[in-house]
Amino acid sequence: MRRFLLLLSVMLFSGLAVSAPAAGDAAAGLARVLGGITTMQASFSQSTTDAKGHSLPLQTGKMSAKRPGMFRWEVVKPSPQMVLTTGKLLWIYDPELMQATRQKLNDQAGNTPALLLSGDPRKLDAAFVITQEQGAGAASEQVFVLKPRDREALFENLRVRFKGGELVRMELKDTLGQTTDIRFSDIHTNPALPAAQFEFTPGKGVDVIDQM
Repeated sequence: MRRFLLLLSVMLFSGLAVSAPAAGDAAAGLARVLGGITTMQASFSQSTTDAKGHSLPLQTGKMSAKRPGMFRWEVVKPSPQMVLTTGKLLWIYDPELMQATRQKLNDQAGNTPALLLSGDPRKLDAAFVITQEQGAGAASEQVFVLKPRDREALFENLRVRFKGGELVRMELKDTLGQTTDIRFSDIHTNPALPAAQFEFTPGKGVDVIDQM
C-alpha cells in the first residue's frame, strides 16, 4: 500500500521540471485532450494485481486535481490514506497510524508522468514515448500509452483512457511486475476547486516525518 502511494505521489504530484515541447501525433493528441482539463474531481476504484497474479484488496476513494501542481488523493476503504500536494510540498498521511510524511517536490518529474494532470501537458513528450491505441469501441474513446524514457523510472508504462474528453481510467505497470487499474466515476471536469482543498495541517498528536 505504501509503495503504491509513494509511486502515485511521484507519478502525479512531483515538481514539473521538463522543458521540451510535445512532438508527434500521439503526443500532440494527448496534449490536446489534457489541455481541456484544468481541474478534475471524481471518485475512484483501484484494483491491484501483483507479479504472481494475486489480487490485492480493492481500494475506493475520492480525488481532486487542479493545475498547476495541486492534487488530493484520498483512499477511504479498506484503510484510509491520503496523498496531497500543494504545488511545492508533498504530504502522505496515514490517519490510522497518526503519521504524516512531508517532502519537497523535486526535479524528478521528468522521469514520471507528473505532468498528466498537474502541469503543462505540452511537455510530456520530453519524458515519455507516447503512442495511441484504438479505443474500446466508442468513437469518443482515446487511449494513450506512456513509456518513460528514463531507464531508472519506477514504472514500465502507463495507459490512460479518455471518453468524451474525460479521464475515465488509468492502468499502471510498475517495475516489480505489479499492475494497478484505476477507474474513475462521478467525474466532474473543470469544476471550481478552492485552494483550501489542497492544504494540509497535521492534527494534534500526528507524528510528522520531515524529509525536506
